[in-house]
Amino acid sequence: MNRPATIPRFAVSQVSGETQSVDNLQIAAVIYAFDVPLLEQRPYDTQAGDGIKGVRVIWNFDQKDAGGNSPKEIARRYYDEDWHKLNPDHPLAVCKRAFDCHATLKGYLRAGRGLDRHTGAACRITNTRKAAVLMALGHKLLGWQRNDYVTTWCFHEAAASDAALYDDPALYDKLPDEPIAYARGAILGHEAMVAASKNIQTARVTHKGRVALIGRDIDKKDQDTIEKLLFRK
Repeated sequence: MNRPATIPRFAVSQVSGETQSVDNLQIAAVIYAFDVPLLEQRPYDTQAGDGIKGVRVIWNFDQKDAGGNSPKEIARRYYDEDWHKLNPDHPLAVCKRAFDCHATLKGYLRAGRGLDRHTGAACRITNTRKAAVLMALGHKLLGWQRNDYVTTWCFHEAAASDAALYDDPALYDKLPDEPIAYARGAILGHEAMVAASKNIQTARVTHKGRVALIGRDIDKKDQDTIEKLLFRK
């Protein structure tokens, strides 16, 4: 998925966000989908304490990608609405729409309403992330079918070809520069990063050269004691 460089990259870029913050994890997943590799020796750092809720995960990206993709430029453009309006078919814009569509679909699921029941001909999808990517690619969502076990998103039958591409294990090799490849990579990468964040057991707390690792389930009293030692004058 190599694409022309937007700005030179000279140093490590960091994209940080608390595990509760979905937006920054989205940016990290999109950057990774654009083939900017994580630092092999230190893919992420963790922080806790000092006003941080839970454990903050900071994803460290390498700056040596042959494609010249810039983490900072990708992050800047991710929230640039004017740029997205001017470049609606750019893979980055499609990735952003996929996350927005996923949030919309999750909202329907939480509310248990918002769409009509569809019983006619359709391309039926039971994977919500996949459905979000199809919506981001412009496929019309006709409605849904629901029961106690599964929700089925019903698209116009024209979505069938992209639905098949999404499931193709060789998609990245066959169509590496197509928006569907970036969007699938981003939305599945996000799922993996969320899982990784939830499984991180320790957080690094640093102050004036002093470092401590705090366990996720550490007692609050013990954490306060560690922080007092770290932040002592």
